[in-house]
Amino acid sequence: MFRTLYYAGLRSEEASLLDRPDVHFSRGPFGKLHVRFGNGARTSGPRPRWVPMLDVLDLVLHWFLDDVRGKFPDSPVLFADESGGSLHRGTIRNRLRYLMELEGRPAADRFSPHALRRACATHNYECGVDLVAIQQLLGHWTVSSTMRYVRPSATFIEDAYRRAVTTTLGELTAGEGSPA
Repeated sequence: MFRTLYYAGLRSEEASLLDRPDVHFSRGPFGKLHVRFGNGARTSGPRPRWVPMLDVLDLVLHWFLDDVRGKFPDSPVLFADESGGSLHRGTIRNRLRYLMELEGRPAADRFSPHALRRACATHNYECGVDLVAIQQLLGHWTVSSTMRYVRPSATFIEDAYRRAVTTTLGELTAGEGSPA
Protein backbone atom coordinates (compact mmCIF):
# COMPACT_ATOMS: atom_id res chain seq x y z
CA MET A 1 0.00 0.00 0.00
CA PHE A 2 2.80 2.44 0.84
CA ARG A 3 4.41 1.81 -2.54
CA THR A 4 1.07 2.67 -4.14
CA LEU A 5 0.99 5.95 -2.22
CA TYR A 6 4.50 6.73 -3.46
CA TYR A 7 4.35 5.56 -7.08
CA ALA A 8 0.83 6.86 -7.78
CA GLY A 9 0.99 9.97 -5.60
CA LEU A 10 -2.25 9.08 -3.84
CA ARG A 11 -3.59 10.54 -0.63
CA SER A 12 -4.21 8.00 2.15
CA GLU A 13 -7.95 8.54 1.85
CA GLU A 14 -7.85 7.92 -1.92
CA ALA A 15 -5.91 4.66 -1.48
CA SER A 16 -8.25 3.48 1.26
CA LEU A 17 -11.26 3.94 -1.05
CA LEU A 18 -9.81 1.96 -3.96
CA ASP A 19 -11.61 -1.24 -4.88
CA ARG A 20 -10.12 -4.16 -6.78
CA PRO A 21 -12.10 -3.26 -9.94
CA ASP A 22 -10.34 0.15 -9.87
CA VAL A 23 -7.09 -1.55 -10.92
CA HIS A 24 -6.90 -1.72 -14.73
CA PHE A 25 -3.72 -3.48 -15.85
CA SER A 26 -4.66 -3.38 -19.54
CA ARG A 27 -5.50 0.34 -19.74
CA GLY A 28 -2.67 2.24 -21.41
CA PRO A 29 0.98 1.19 -21.65
CA PHE A 30 1.44 0.95 -17.86
CA GLY A 31 -2.05 0.18 -16.62
CA LYS A 32 -4.08 2.66 -14.61
CA LEU A 33 -5.79 3.13 -11.27
CA HIS A 34 -9.25 4.64 -11.33
CA VAL A 35 -9.29 7.02 -8.37
CA ARG A 36 -13.04 7.47 -8.08
CA PHE A 37 -12.95 9.51 -4.90
CA GLY A 38 -10.22 12.04 -5.62
CA ASN A 39 -10.13 14.94 -3.20
CA GLY A 40 -12.09 17.83 -4.67
CA ALA A 41 -10.68 21.34 -4.37
CA ARG A 42 -12.74 24.17 -2.98
CA THR A 43 -15.47 21.82 -1.74
CA SER A 44 -16.27 20.83 -5.33
CA GLY A 45 -16.91 17.25 -4.33
CA PRO A 46 -15.02 14.14 -5.47
CA ARG A 47 -12.83 14.57 -8.55
CA PRO A 48 -12.26 11.20 -10.20
CA ARG A 49 -9.11 10.70 -12.24
CA TRP A 50 -7.06 8.00 -13.94
CA VAL A 51 -3.57 7.52 -12.55
CA PRO A 52 -0.96 5.58 -14.55
CA MET A 53 0.86 2.80 -12.75
CA LEU A 54 4.34 4.23 -13.29
CA ASP A 55 7.73 2.73 -12.45
CA VAL A 56 6.99 -0.75 -11.08
CA LEU A 57 3.57 -0.12 -9.54
CA ASP A 58 1.91 -2.56 -11.93
CA LEU A 59 4.27 -5.32 -10.76
CA VAL A 60 3.72 -4.43 -7.10
CA LEU A 61 -0.06 -4.53 -7.52
CA HIS A 62 0.07 -7.80 -9.47
CA TRP A 63 2.08 -9.33 -6.62
CA PHE A 64 -0.26 -7.87 -4.00
CA LEU A 65 -3.42 -9.14 -5.74
CA ASP A 66 -1.95 -12.57 -6.53
CA ASP A 67 -0.11 -13.34 -3.28
CA VAL A 68 -1.38 -11.08 -0.49
CA ARG A 69 -4.93 -9.84 -0.99
CA GLY A 70 -6.39 -13.37 -0.89
CA LYS A 71 -5.30 -13.71 2.75
CA PHE A 72 -7.87 -11.10 3.77
CA PRO A 73 -11.65 -11.56 3.80
CA ASP A 74 -13.29 -11.49 0.39
CA SER A 75 -14.59 -8.01 -0.42
CA PRO A 76 -14.24 -5.55 -3.28
CA VAL A 77 -11.87 -3.34 -1.23
CA LEU A 78 -8.30 -3.28 -2.56
CA PHE A 79 -6.50 -2.52 0.72
CA ALA A 80 -8.72 -4.25 3.24
CA ASP A 81 -8.56 -4.38 7.01
CA GLU A 82 -8.94 -7.63 8.99
CA SER A 83 -12.72 -7.61 8.47
CA GLY A 84 -12.54 -6.90 4.73
CA GLY A 85 -13.55 -3.25 5.07
CA SER A 86 -11.69 -0.16 3.91
CA LEU A 87 -8.67 0.94 5.90
CA HIS A 88 -9.09 4.25 7.68
CA ARG A 89 -6.54 6.92 6.80
CA GLY A 90 -5.57 7.08 10.50
CA THR A 91 -4.82 3.36 10.39
CA ILE A 92 -2.57 3.93 7.38
CA ARG A 93 -0.72 6.72 9.21
CA ASN A 94 -0.36 4.64 12.38
CA ARG A 95 0.84 1.57 10.47
CA LEU A 96 3.55 3.63 8.75
CA ARG A 97 4.63 5.10 12.09
CA TYR A 98 4.76 1.61 13.60
CA LEU A 99 6.89 0.28 10.71
CA MET A 100 9.36 3.16 11.07
CA GLU A 101 9.59 2.53 14.83
CA LEU A 102 10.09 -1.17 14.14
CA GLU A 103 13.04 -0.46 11.83
CA GLY A 104 14.54 1.84 14.47
CA ARG A 105 14.21 5.05 12.48
CA PRO A 106 14.90 8.10 14.70
CA ALA A 107 11.85 10.25 15.38
CA ALA A 108 13.41 13.17 13.48
CA ASP A 109 13.64 11.02 10.32
CA ARG A 110 10.04 9.78 10.34
CA PHE A 111 7.51 10.92 7.77
CA SER A 112 3.79 10.76 7.10
CA PRO A 113 1.92 8.99 4.29
CA HIS A 114 1.38 12.42 2.73
CA ALA A 115 5.17 12.82 2.51
CA LEU A 116 5.12 9.86 0.10
CA ARG A 117 2.82 11.92 -2.14
CA ARG A 118 5.26 14.83 -2.01
CA ALA A 119 8.14 12.44 -2.76
CA CYS A 120 6.22 11.18 -5.81
CA ALA A 121 5.90 14.74 -7.11
CA THR A 122 9.57 15.47 -6.50
CA HIS A 123 10.75 12.17 -8.02
CA ASN A 124 8.74 12.73 -11.19
CA TYR A 125 9.86 16.37 -11.46
CA GLU A 126 13.52 15.42 -11.10
CA CYS A 127 13.04 12.75 -13.78
CA GLY A 128 11.87 15.45 -16.18
CA VAL A 129 8.12 14.88 -16.06
CA ASP A 130 6.23 18.04 -17.04
CA LEU A 131 4.60 19.93 -14.15
CA VAL A 132 1.19 19.80 -15.82
CA ALA A 133 1.48 16.00 -16.06
CA ILE A 134 2.40 15.84 -12.35
CA GLN A 135 -0.55 18.13 -11.60
CA GLN A 136 -2.86 15.68 -13.37
CA LEU A 137 -1.25 12.71 -11.63
CA LEU A 138 -1.82 14.24 -8.20
CA GLY A 139 -5.26 15.57 -9.06
CA HIS A 140 -4.42 19.17 -8.23
CA TRP A 141 -6.60 22.05 -9.36
CA THR A 142 -3.63 24.30 -10.25
CA VAL A 143 0.06 23.95 -11.09
CA SER A 144 0.85 26.26 -8.17
CA SER A 145 -0.51 23.60 -5.80
CA THR A 146 1.74 21.06 -7.45
CA MET A 147 4.80 23.31 -7.12
CA ARG A 148 4.33 23.36 -3.34
CA TYR A 149 4.81 19.58 -3.39
CA VAL A 150 8.06 19.58 -5.37
CA ARG A 151 11.18 19.63 -3.18
CA PRO A 152 14.21 19.12 -5.46
CA SER A 153 17.38 17.66 -4.01
CA ALA A 154 20.31 19.84 -2.98
CA THR A 155 22.19 18.90 -6.14
CA PHE A 156 19.25 19.31 -8.53
CA ILE A 157 20.49 22.60 -10.03
CA GLU A 158 24.03 21.31 -10.50
CA ASP A 159 22.76 18.08 -12.05
CA ALA A 160 20.47 20.00 -14.43
CA TYR A 161 23.36 22.27 -15.41
CA ARG A 162 25.64 19.29 -16.01
CA ARG A 163 23.02 17.62 -18.24
CA ALA A 164 22.50 20.85 -20.23
CA VAL A 165 26.23 21.36 -20.75
CA THR A 166 26.77 17.73 -21.72
CA THR A 167 23.93 17.93 -24.25
CA THR A 168 25.25 21.19 -25.70
CA LEU A 169 28.81 19.87 -25.96
CA GLY A 170 27.53 16.71 -27.60
CA GLU A 171 25.65 18.75 -30.19
CA LEU A 172 28.69 20.94 -30.83
CA THR A 173 31.10 18.04 -31.26
CA ALA A 174 28.63 16.23 -33.52
CA GLY A 175 28.42 19.36 -35.64
CA GLU A 176 32.22 19.59 -36.05
CA GLY A 177 32.35 16.59 -38.37
CA SER A 178 29.74 17.96 -40.75
CA PRO A 179 30.63 20.31 -43.62
CA ALA A 180 29.91 24.00 -43.14
